[in-house]
Amino acid sequence: MLERLRDMLRSAATSRTLTRGIKAYREGDIAAARAAMDEVVGATEPRGSAAQQTHRRSMRLMAVALRAEIAAKQGDDAVARACIDEGVALWGELQDHPAAIGIRSVESFQSWERWARDWLARKAPPGAS
Repeated sequence: MLERLRDMLRSAATSRTLTRGIKAYREGDIAAARAAMDEVVGATEPRGSAAQQTHRRSMRLMAVALRAEIAAKQGDDAVARACIDEGVALWGELQDHPAAIGIRSVESFQSWERWARDWLARKAPPGAS
């Protein structure tokens, strides 16, 4: 029981970091947003109770999606590409858990996925298809 409480407290702290990073990104503070997303990604490695795992994956999806955009803006193509790959994979996993996603999440991810595909197409080596 105590471990579940600790899990919930850690998830709450990670959620606050995610919110802080999103706010920083919206305000144009790219460095602070990147630091927050890096922290969220590090804090959402698979562990903890089964109930918290779905919540962690959901937070991780948001973090890697935003981290991909931030890395792309910073010219960090390797991180952007890795985050895009992970984001697409996480989205596939979360779609199997409809309680974990809502219509706003679907719309947001579809928009992000369009951005990601366009970015990947622009970064493709010449002659690649």
